[in-house]
Amino acid sequence: MKKTFSQPHTVRISGIGGQGNVLMGIILAEALLDQGSWVVQTQSFGAQVRGGLSYCDVLFSTEPIDYPKAHSFEVIYSMHQMAVNAHVPLLHMNGILIIDSTQVKSIPKEGMRMTRKIISKPVTELTESKFGTSLPANMVGLGLIAKAGNFVTTQALKTAMSKHIKAKYVDMNSQAIDFGYSLIERSYNLRSERIDSVGRGFE
Repeated sequence: MKKTFSQPHTVRISGIGGQGNVLMGIILAEALLDQGSWVVQTQSFGAQVRGGLSYCDVLFSTEPIDYPKAHSFEVIYSMHQMAVNAHVPLLHMNGILIIDSTQVKSIPKEGMRMTRKIISKPVTELTESKFGTSLPANMVGLGLIAKAGNFVTTQALKTAMSKHIKAKYVDMNSQAIDFGYSLIERSYNLRSERIDSVGRGFE
């Protein structure tokens, strides 16, 4: 028998220090707040140096959130091989896995067993080609998340981003969000109730 349960929606953005994944989480959390959600945002650094594993979690719901941590995630965005290796086992059954294939060359077997919703794009490479720099790659990633998860608008992301980016870079980062959104055609709706085994509804 399948059991159903309700809990906050969960997103983990992971990479290594210097890739801007924590900023992504902060901007995503603020955008969701602006849309009227209850939100909890936390972050962790495996090493307080550039190049160490780091991640940022965002939990959001239409109701107050009574516990600030998650043990599994509906959406995981991984920007580095070290991150995907560490965090793919935490992906929800039938969750969304988005990877930057510039940095991630293989997906652990757990990911292939857990979901078919795997989006692989060479985000860093595409960003550098389009903008002449890889710096806004994290904003391209936010655009990907917005399109894939269908739970936050690009306008909300841009408004939140403008509070954290120097004014002279806002336009480029706004374009980067739109660029990420344009990279994929398919969106998936996050479900308020989820199942604990693969079966009907597995995509």
